[in-house]
Order: sequence, then structure tokens, then C-alpha cells
Amino acid sequence: MQNAGPSAGNLPKRIVFLSVLLFFCTDVLPQKTLLLEKIGSKRKFFFHTEDKFILRTVKPDTFMAGHLWDIGDKYLTLQTYVPVTVQYDNIRFVYQKYKFPRKFGMACIIFSGIAFGVITIDHLANNEQVFTPDMAYYTLPFLGVGILSLSLSRERFKIGLKWKLKVLDMPVFPLYRR
Repeated sequence: MQNAGPSAGNLPKRIVFLSVLLFFCTDVLPQKTLLLEKIGSKRKFFFHTEDKFILRTVKPDTFMAGHLWDIGDKYLTLQTYVPVTVQYDNIRFVYQKYKFPRKFGMACIIFSGIAFGVITIDHLANNEQVFTPDMAYYTLPFLGVGILSLSLSRERFKIGLKWKLKVLDMPVFPLYRR
């Protein structure tokens, strides 16, 4: 067997070091970030490429939802079925979804449906009247709370005097949850 030289044992270490360095430094480079902030307050929302983004435009009055594909200085591109380019001046509302109220609302609606089904099966098995007032007493409050929670799971921000959209060049760290 031939000896490959004195640096042959360091080659795997160098490859591992360079790949780790490349992995941690690729996302540290500045990227375009969309900032939605309330003037005079500390409320801020950051949007990066591939984030879910929901907006409503001025002309034509259109509701759009998709993933941010490209953030430019004067426009943004949403990836829907077909990529759509929207200028920042044309955005009227930006919507923010909250996960917990949506999950809670869906759980309440599903529980309401399951309880309704169980009570119906119980009434059928006992040869009683199928629809009784106790079904409404037990299931409709959960249905109402679920619908209310779903309606509160999305907040609308009007772009104008209070809320501003800004484009920033800022680093996005790979270990930081966006």
C-alpha cells in the first residue's frame, strides 16, 4: 500500500470543517426581509421568503394568499398557482394568522360534532326521540366557541398611517426559528 503523504489523514477533517462552515454561513448572508410594524409601538412582524403571506390589494380589490417567493425593493412576488407580483403601493391589508386559536377552534368544532354523533347514537340505541333539547345544550356551546375562536385566529392590519411595510436587508440565522 502506498503512502499518500503527510496530509492524507487531514483530508477528511478538512472536508468536514469546510462543510460545517459552509452550512452555518450560507444563511447568515443578508437576505431581503419584509417588516410589518406599527408606528409608535413595539409590535412588529417579520416575513422572509417561503413564509405564508396573506394580503388584500387596492386595484383590483383582490384577496391573495400564498408563500413569499421574492421580496424586491418596490414589489413582492407571491407563489400561488401562478406567481403573482404585487407592488407595495397596491397593498391595502396584510393578514396575520395565529396558530393556537385556529387549532383550539377546530378542536372545539370537532368535539361538538363527535358529541352530537354520540348523543344521536345513544338516542337511537335507547329507542328515544333523536333530536332533543339536551343535544343543543351540550353541543352548541362548543360549536359557538369554535366558530368564535376561528374568526379571531386571523388579524387584519390596514397599511397606511398606523401600519407600514418596510423592506430590510438583514441576516437570517439558520438556528433561529423564523
